[in-house]
Amino acid sequence: MSDHDETKLAQMYEKIAAKARELFEESSEKTLSSLEKALETARQQFVKAGEITQAESSHLKFYLRRDLEQAAKHFSEFTEQAKIRLQKDKLQAGFMDLTAQLAHGASDLFTRLAEWAESGSSYHTGQVTAPGVLRCIKCDKEMHFKKTGNIPPCPGCRATDFIRVSS
Repeated sequence: MSDHDETKLAQMYEKIAAKARELFEESSEKTLSSLEKALETARQQFVKAGEITQAESSHLKFYLRRDLEQAAKHFSEFTEQAKIRLQKDKLQAGFMDLTAQLAHGASDLFTRLAEWAESGSSYHTGQVTAPGVLRCIKCDKEMHFKKTGNIPPCPGCRATDFIRVSS
């Protein structure tokens, strides 16, 4: 795959993500099925417009879903840590209730999305990934992605399999 093709896929990943976000926001339901429908509709719109092939769009949808699942998993872990810390700090019940109410909608969707994720989702050289940190399964070297991009081989050992350690 040429650098141009890799750049195109990373850009299309962002375009599909933005369109899916727009479609999901317009949806009256905030469920996993409406998120899945938004991803599929966004993917198909770019295929019909001739900006991407069916095969490329299928790969990008998979990568987006994988990255959303991992982000949800990290969000869920962070939320649990925050709850424990807030309880330890013994904040007023009113504040806790307000915080819980504000976070409920997003938290509920993220919790379901995290459950949707396969534990230990793996990432591979050549795939597109969202910003975050990937760790090499072989040598534990971390790669920090500041923006969406293609995953190169590990700079430490040239291995091609990674796990996400943060979003």
